[in-house]
Amino acid sequence: MKKILFDLLIMATIVVTIMFVYRVYGEQIQYAVVGEQRPVMFVKSVPVAVTVADEDSERRQGLSGVKKLKESHGMLFVFDKEDNYGMWMKDMHIPLDIIFINNQMEIVHIEQNVKPDTYPRTFASDESARFVLEVNAFFSSNHSIQEGDAVTLPPGIIPRDLINVLQ
Repeated sequence: MKKILFDLLIMATIVVTIMFVYRVYGEQIQYAVVGEQRPVMFVKSVPVAVTVADEDSERRQGLSGVKKLKESHGMLFVFDKEDNYGMWMKDMHIPLDIIFINNQMEIVHIEQNVKPDTYPRTFASDESARFVLEVNAFFSSNHSIQEGDAVTLPPGIIPRDLINVLQ
């Protein structure tokens, strides 16, 4: 009986230690094992892991300074309302496709293969957009993405004012 109690005490100690370590270092452990987790949206049926830029400072920074963007990764700019937002290539090192998306989760405009040397020119949609997705150049043509295609965002990214409208 003493051996069973001793074994249970050791197991309980191990479980408590694991829980403590995970609670304190869980994020670092997950990052080391799995890598950075990003929300995944779908453009048509193509998954894209995105970094979300929904604050002014994040939108200003954008992908400036990024030297390489993984395939099927991008940055999703989320704005407070639909409008005609202009995007530029300030401090960019890689060409991009810039995809403008409205409140109905439809692509309203695509700028393809926008090169860094186009700065200070801005690129905008004639139709109002709420979201702008920046991905590697040729993403749109490689996946036959075009205006009118549907986009699906994970629930955590959808602005509050659109949650009931989109359901």
